[in-house]
Parts: sequence; C-alpha cells; structure tokens
Amino acid sequence: MKYNIAFFQKKTSTKTKTTILVLGMFFVLSLFFVYMQYTTTKEFIIQSQKAYEKKLNSIYKESIVRIEKFYHNRGLANLNSFGIEDALKNKDTTQLFKLSLSRWNILSHENIFLKSMIFYGEDGGMLTYLGEKPTKKIEQLNFTYQDSNFLYNNNDLNYRIIVPSSSKKGYLVFIISSSYFLSEIYHFANIESYIISKKEMPWIFISLEESKNSLLTSYINKKHKVPNLFKLENSIFATHHIAIDNSHTHKNFEILFFQDITTGQERLSQTVLKSFFLISILGTIALIVLHYGFKVLIVRLEKSQEELSLLNKNLEQRVEKEVALKIKKEEEAQEKERILVHQSKLASMGEMIGSIAHQWRQPLTQLSSILILIELMFEKGKLTEIKLRNSIHEAEEQITFMSKTIDDFRNFFKPNKEKNTFSPKENIEKTLCLISSSLENHNIQTNLEFHNEFLVHGYENEFSQVILNILNNAKDILLERKIITPKITIVIDTYQKKSRIQICDNAGGIHLSPIQKVFEPYVSTKHASSGTGIGLYMSKNIIEKSMQGSLVVSNNSTGACFTIVL
Repeated sequence: MKYNIAFFQKKTSTKTKTTILVLGMFFVLSLFFVYMQYTTTKEFIIQSQKAYEKKLNSIYKESIVRIEKFYHNRGLANLNSFGIEDALKNKDTTQLFKLSLSRWNILSHENIFLKSMIFYGEDGGMLTYLGEKPTKKIEQLNFTYQDSNFLYNNNDLNYRIIVPSSSKKGYLVFIISSSYFLSEIYHFANIESYIISKKEMPWIFISLEESKNSLLTSYINKKHKVPNLFKLENSIFATHHIAIDNSHTHKNFEILFFQDITTGQERLSQTVLKSFFLISILGTIALIVLHYGFKVLIVRLEKSQEELSLLNKNLEQRVEKEVALKIKKEEEAQEKERILVHQSKLASMGEMIGSIAHQWRQPLTQLSSILILIELMFEKGKLTEIKLRNSIHEAEEQITFMSKTIDDFRNFFKPNKEKNTFSPKENIEKTLCLISSSLENHNIQTNLEFHNEFLVHGYENEFSQVILNILNNAKDILLERKIITPKITIVIDTYQKKSRIQICDNAGGIHLSPIQKVFEPYVSTKHASSGTGIGLYMSKNIIEKSMQGSLVVSNNSTGACFTIVL
C-alpha cells in the first residue's frame, strides 16, 4: 500500500497537528535542558577538582616557605651561639658537635622528619654532622647550588636547607626527609599523598608510614602508571599532581594525591536520570492536557485575547496620563530649578557687591586723602607742579586698582559653559584675593595648606563660585557667633588619585541633624535675615552633577568641615 501524504494531511486534524508540534518542541527543549543540566553539573565537579588541587598546591608551597624560614632562623641562632663561629673558623669538629648537641636534640624532637644537621667549611668540605650519617653525595657542599633544594640519592629524596655563617667561614645545612611535605598535606587537609618518579627506573615511591596499609598505597605500589581517573572497589578517584622543583635532582619527581569523586560522579548520573524521568512525567502530563483540554485552552485563549485587548486599551490611556503627568512634573521641577538658579544669582550678586565695597574701601580712602592733601597744599601755596603730578599719579594707581577689581569680579561671575583643565590651588588663591579685604576687615585669619594636587577638568568659574559660597558661609557664621579668634583653614591634597579640598572653620559646627540636610534647598543655619538656603544646594549640584565630583560636610572638634573631591 502506497503512503498517501495528501490523504494524511486531509484526515489529520488541527488538534493532532498542534499536539505533535507542541510535543516535538517540548522534547527538543527537554533534551536541551538535560544537556544544560549535565554540562552545569560536570563543570561544577571540574571546578571543585581544580579548587581541590589548588588547595593542596598551596599547602605544599606554604610548607616550603615555612620550613625554610624556620630552619634558617634556627640555623642562624645556632651559628651565632657561643663558640660556634670560632669552632667553625678553626674547623674544630669536636667543639662544633659538643656545642650543637643540645640544639640538635631539641630540633630533632620538634620535627621527626629532620634527618641531619651538617657543618661545612668555607671550602664546602663536611666537618661534622649530627643525626643520620650523610650520603657521599652530600658530604661535599656543591657551590653551584647554594639555595635550598631537593637532593636525591639511593632511592631517597630529601630537602636541603643551607644557612651560611655571618663570617662566611662555613655553612650549616639541615637535611629533611621529603615525607615531611606529605605529613603537612595529611595534617592540614587529611589527605594521603605520595612522592613518585614516573620516568626513572626502578619505580620510586615515597609515602607516609600511616598510609602503608591503605588501599590507595597498595594500588599505587602495583602500578607503574597511575591513570587520571580510576575505580577502586566501590569508589572513584581523580588523580592530581604537584610538580616538585627538582632542577638539582635530575629526576622527574611529583607529589601525587587523589580526590574521591564518587559522590560527584553519582550526582552526575543521577542528574541525567532524574532529568529523563522528569521529562517523561511532564511529557505524559502534557499529552493528556493537550488531548483533553485543547478546546478549553482555545476558549480561554480567545477570552484572554479579548481581555488583553481591553487591557491594552486601558494601558494606553494610563500611559498617556502618566506621560502627561510626568511632563507636567518635569516642567514644574525645571521652573523650580530656574527660580533657584535665579535666586542663587541674586545672592551671588549681593555677595559680589559687598566684596567690591570691601575691596574699594581702602583705595577710596586713599583717593580722599590725596584730594585733601592737594587742597591743603594749594591753600598754603605749597602745591608745586611736581607734587601735583605725583598726587595725580598716586590717584591714577588707586583708580587702576579699583578698575582691576571690577574686571576680576566680572570675570569671576562670567558664565562659562565650556570645560577646561585648571589647578585647584591657583583657582582658590584667585578666589581668596576677591574676598581678602572682607576677611581682613573682620580679622578672620585664613590659612591655605597645600600638599599635592591633580589638575581638574571642569567648569572653573562655577568651581570658584562654590569655593566663594563656602568661604562666605564660614565668614557669616564666624561673625554671627562672635568667635574671638575666627579662623578658616583650607587644605589641598590628593585622595584616590583625585584632588581633595577641605575648608574648615572654628565656629563650633553645624547644629543640624542629619547634617547632610544643609545641602537641601531653603535649609539655612544662618539668621533669617542673612541666609537664603540655596547656596549650598547649588554648590552641591555644581560639584556632583556638573563636575562629577563629591561634596560632603562633617563636624570636627572645632567647627564645620566641607570636603570636595574632584
């Protein structure tokens, strides 16, 4: 019988086609889910094995550093003991042995893996030893390798630590069994480990005495090549390696240890089985739901579509209302910001007029004195041409100074919307010049301490206005509280590769909680007649929004301290 595709397509209902399509997609996604679960679990197991190996490697390296430091200190202590240096210089082996015996007894008791303590002369020849008799290979000290290293001889691997005497007349050498490092790993990680050489024959194998009867020890003894993954009885082990620095042994040694990954492998298998079991259950449920609930699902989908259309319509209306409300709030906020900026400009203008008045007071007085002097000399008939010209010259100098003052203030308050790179120190010095007369007139001492700085990229004039605002606030509060010895300190240094400016006064601090509220608009600690409450608000906006810096305030033992970081 021929297979008729047209007949199949005609007889197959939409419900059946949809069911087959949905189930097909479900099983494809399920297989992808199983693969992801398997990959994630396997990656976790691999990462845990790497972390395990890294931990053991760290223990080994730390034990190398620790034992070298320990025996280097003990060696120096012994070499610097009474009589040892002279005995070493005179090659008096009897004295060397006698004077070092008590220390040897202590050291050998402290570390059972310490084999020998050997004295060498300056020529490298062995003088005497304590402990095990050295092999011929280490009876002569090799001057080519003066650093601590591993020594291999007659199927025995030891670690040698060389301590030269301060007079360079000899050496003290400690010979430590390589099993010491296996014991350190066993002590800190409770792991059996072994030292092996895979490329030298006969097979070289070193283990701790505690491990002699273990299954792992027996297994390794029977093998000349240990696989990276193997099964022993009901457990699965992964093999890890730590290479030993063996540049002086001419042997390929490594520390071998094993991680029991039985649980991880079982977890990997269970993940796959559970995933397939879950897919089977969910597939069966999906088939039942699709078979018996297809019509109900379609009805609900149609109903949901109607509800969704209605919801979309309502949502559009709500979005329009929200957008309109948001635009209205933004316009109100912009208007408030514009009013604040305008008020800040008015306040700055008032400060500027006051500062100009202070700057002009002295030259105006000087001009008045010149005119009075000219008048007196004229009345007395003593006004000569030379004196008149000198007086006119002095008056022109005062007028030039006053004109320069106007130019300085005009440049200071000139709007500048282009960023440039400037020095905070130079900027602050210019700002101080603008109000120096006002500060001096009120006997306010100003100290500028400069330590270091980074150049700042930003709006220089706006930064100057911030400094001027903080200084004027400090001046006002010092005068308001009638401080006997008013003082303002400015410190310029660096913090985290940025310039930091700290402006502190001795007015007793800001009595506001929390103190950061001082930066909110219309909040002022001054008297109502002298404070608008917008200066610090605008200053914080300039520093943090326009120049991407930070402006904070705190109280210290004498007063308030404003800190700018740019």
